[in-house]
Parts: sequence; structure tokens; C-alpha cells
Amino acid sequence: MPVRSEPNHRAEQTSQLLYGEKAEILEINNREWARIRCAWDGYEGWCKHSQLKAVTRREYKKTTKYFATNHLSKILFESDEMPLPVGSELVDLKGGIMKVGATEGQFKGKKGNFSDLILTAEQIKENALLYMHAPYLWGGRSITGIDCSGLSQMAFKLCNYALPRDASQQAHKGVLIEFLQNAQCGDLAFFDDKEGKIIHVGILLDNQNIIHATDSSGRVVIDRIDLGGIVSVSLRKRTHNLRFVKRIIGNETTNEVPEGLFQDLI
Repeated sequence: MPVRSEPNHRAEQTSQLLYGEKAEILEINNREWARIRCAWDGYEGWCKHSQLKAVTRREYKKTTKYFATNHLSKILFESDEMPLPVGSELVDLKGGIMKVGATEGQFKGKKGNFSDLILTAEQIKENALLYMHAPYLWGGRSITGIDCSGLSQMAFKLCNYALPRDASQQAHKGVLIEFLQNAQCGDLAFFDDKEGKIIHVGILLDNQNIIHATDSSGRVVIDRIDLGGIVSVSLRKRTHNLRFVKRIIGNETTNEVPEGLFQDLI
């Protein structure tokens, strides 16, 4: 479901909600657009009220147990089916049957249990690789389109760790790694523009390779990284300037960076 900056279909898509993700309705305007706050990351925006299903406060607070783990997951109805992106939360799933509004369907695909997830570098890598070659889409969070911070957020969500939505927000998490040669798989690398503002994020596979969703290549790719930043393998040129690297895994504390370095680009 698109989440937009303003209550109309022509407004910028700033994020998406996947099936089963919860959100609080903050207001509804007279054109039936709802301003919502996503429960996973606290991100706010506008969506069509018709794309939401009302639940009780008790249901809202209930922790979802299962989520879709592959790109082929779907709900089968009598005459059609509904695809479910990786990371979709399988609410109302009992005995393989899911309720979608007033309709019931059979879940087909692979599911994982949130309680079994562990935040490890290897798992972050595996999660990110699920999105290889996905097209770049501003505000996207699925295999059909994803942006740089959407990729990092989903890689961590599939380890049951809630990263903020935007690169500028994610840059506040973790601890600074002083030298690129000390970086490890699963660390997040942040990149800035000529004004020093954070505009991009990627996931390090080691201290020489990075996976990221990039507008430059138009998709999720693995590129080279050095002290200067990212060197695109396909374009054979430098595309992003490295600002700093931060480690999330094993570090609950935060090393803050001056607020002026950030802006809400994703």
C-alpha cells in the first residue's frame, strides 16, 4: 500500500505498508484519505482509508507470530489469489487459513516465526540478497520496487529488528566505525551530497563490497566500496561519496552525528 506525503494520488510516495503491517489512524479527511503512523517504524504519511482494515485495540497490540519469507507466498481464494511480498505479516493465520476482511483463503508459501529470528551479519546478508535486481523505486519496500533505506530496513526487519524508515534516520543508529578496513558484513555505510547531508545507505558484505538499491543503476546491485565511496561495477564510475560506517549488530548504543548532516532522502 502506498504511503504518500500528501492526501492525493499524485503526491510523492514516501513509503509503503506491506500486507498485515499495523498502523494507527491519526486523522481522516473528507476525501477518505487517512493520515497514519506505522507501528513498525513510527513513520507517518497518507493512504487511502479503503486500503485499511479496522481492528480492535487488543488485536492491534497483539504480536504477529508469522511472516512471509519468500517471493512466491500468496493467499489462494476460490477463483483467484493475492501475492504477499517478503516481510508481509501473516495475521489471522490458523491451520493454513487466513482471513482477508470477510473472505477466507489458504496460505501457500514459506513462513517464518518472528520469535525464531536472530540479528546476525550472515542473516542480514541473506535477507538483502533476497532483493537482488529488484527495481529501484522511491519509497518502495518490496521485490517489485525498493529504495536504499527500504532495502536496509527490510534486511533488518527479517531479523526482527526495527530500523527507522529513512537513511537520515537510520544514520542515528549504532556506533561509528572509524576506519573502512575495520568494517564487517552487516554494517551500514552512509553517503552524503556536496553539502554533507546523508542521501544514501547500503549494506556492507565486507569492507570492499556493498549491496544497495540505487537510482544510478536502477536496481539492487552489488558494487565496490573504498575510502572515497561506491564505485559502480556496471557503470564503471564513482556514484556515491562515503560519509561514515555504523555498526548495528551487537551495539544497542548510539553515537550521534550532528543533526545538520541529515535530510529526509531515501
